[in-house]
Amino acid sequence: MNNNIEIPENQAYFQIKILEKTDTRKSWNKGLAEIQFFYTHDNKTIDVSQKLLYYTDSNTNKLISEGDVLLLSSKISKIKNKGNPGEFDASLYWKTKNTTLLSFFDQNDFSILSNEPPSYKNTIEKYLVDILQNNLPKSQVGLAKALFLGDKSELTSETTRAFSAAGAMHFLAISGLHIGLMIFVMLHVLRVFSKFISRYQATIIILLFIWFYAYLIGFPPSVVRSVFMFSLITLGSIFSAQNNQLNLLCFSAFILLILNPWYLFDIGFQLSYLAMFGILLTYPTIERFYHFKNKAFRYLWNGTALGLSAQIFTIPFCLYYFHQFPNYFALTNLGIIILSGVLISLGASLFIFSWSPILSIGIGFVLSSLLYLLGSFIGWIEQLPGSVSKGFQLNEYELFGLYVLIVLILIAYLYQTRQFYTYLLGTIILIATSSHRYNNLNKKHLILFNSNKLCFAIHSSNQIYFFYDDLEENEYKYQRMLESYERCYPGTILKISIKDKNMNYTIKNKKITILKNENKRLLIINDKKYQIVYDNKTQESSEAKQIGMPWVKGLKTTLNKAITYPF
Repeated sequence: MNNNIEIPENQAYFQIKILEKTDTRKSWNKGLAEIQFFYTHDNKTIDVSQKLLYYTDSNTNKLISEGDVLLLSSKISKIKNKGNPGEFDASLYWKTKNTTLLSFFDQNDFSILSNEPPSYKNTIEKYLVDILQNNLPKSQVGLAKALFLGDKSELTSETTRAFSAAGAMHFLAISGLHIGLMIFVMLHVLRVFSKFISRYQATIIILLFIWFYAYLIGFPPSVVRSVFMFSLITLGSIFSAQNNQLNLLCFSAFILLILNPWYLFDIGFQLSYLAMFGILLTYPTIERFYHFKNKAFRYLWNGTALGLSAQIFTIPFCLYYFHQFPNYFALTNLGIIILSGVLISLGASLFIFSWSPILSIGIGFVLSSLLYLLGSFIGWIEQLPGSVSKGFQLNEYELFGLYVLIVLILIAYLYQTRQFYTYLLGTIILIATSSHRYNNLNKKHLILFNSNKLCFAIHSSNQIYFFYDDLEENEYKYQRMLESYERCYPGTILKISIKDKNMNYTIKNKKITILKNENKRLLIINDKKYQIVYDNKTQESSEAKQIGMPWVKGLKTTLNKAITYPF
């Protein structure tokens, strides 16, 4: 079987097996399948084994189940980025999961060849989801699934945006924090039965549980790192081996990269290991800055120091990937520290005592109250003035430079070099990132987006004038693209429909005219003409500079990305 064979990017017949599916309230649902073979035009079959990312509408999604084998007639294409500013690198993300193909289909495009009974893993997942749905309000199930099962498919865009602005996205992704809390809770529970369970047996029980939990949620890299490290530390203590956590961290990364080299490009893997390096290298130093005699204050300070140390090495990558910085992340971490232990304990208790109607109702009520408190707290952080700074758009060289400066600061501090050098390097970092952000805030340009419909924006002095060739009631379709763009080039957004219109505007003393034609738009900015072409049949005009829309093939300017012009 050849898993490197080239799949035809046109309408064809494929046999696929559904591996994963999501059931959300969204109009399109995402899933993962395996292409087993496809039919050629002369009715021959070619065996393959390649993963396929698919999207299907909510009605069709109800007709298929995990394990189903389908005969699919649909166009399959490569997963590609559109190249718009701030866009998530979906191509690289899915490549790290050994998935490069994409398809959209509905109930008219397939027939079910066979059904398989749900796997043991899927049965348990469904059982746990049913517990959450039966004991929590519908509006909180999505958040609970993200916190306890690592499934973020039902999170609303508002929830995701609020957690991102508050600097709490790491809490929505199952990570070392969750695993550490689970281990802490299990240790205290098993300690109650210390007369019947030895320390060695308790350790084995915890190891088996956390590996089963990692399997249940799909082995995300951050969880594998945490579980693997804990296993190494535990086995090392049992066999009296040297317990050097930094060495264990490097060893675990080495083993995981041997097993899957694509982990190196996985965002979760990168941020997880960078956070751990920050904690191991800087937490003891930061924690010693203050010493509180009061246990409660000392606990809160230790948690704050832990959050600060984790951020030191992750900040450059967060700016690189997400183009924004949550200014109140320390306050957010403080709230999460207070709530996280209780939330994880209550979530585990709800699953364990779901057999008891009285206990499950009581635990569900308390858990629901805390989830509401968490949501309110995150929402309050998001609404604070200046909660998030946007406009950071680093390239790879700037990212590397930031890490060089951070390492130099650590070396200067650890080797007790004159504090002048430490302050100097810190000042260089602040000036470099701030000047870059200042330039993006005050950027003046015209950008033609790579979108299914013609849309372009003019960014001028903290203002974004967004023009779209669509009906006003369809402006929501451009929301995600605009949010990504605004993270790179912040500003107040004004949306303007140009559907079937000829329009005149004045923006920052510049006269803008938009004229409609059959297969093109004529955009005139202070008598400078731009001809936006809708198809590849129009000949180049000598009267106006022709802009081929990014998805139009056959034009010299055609690219799979947005096109930017100085304004």
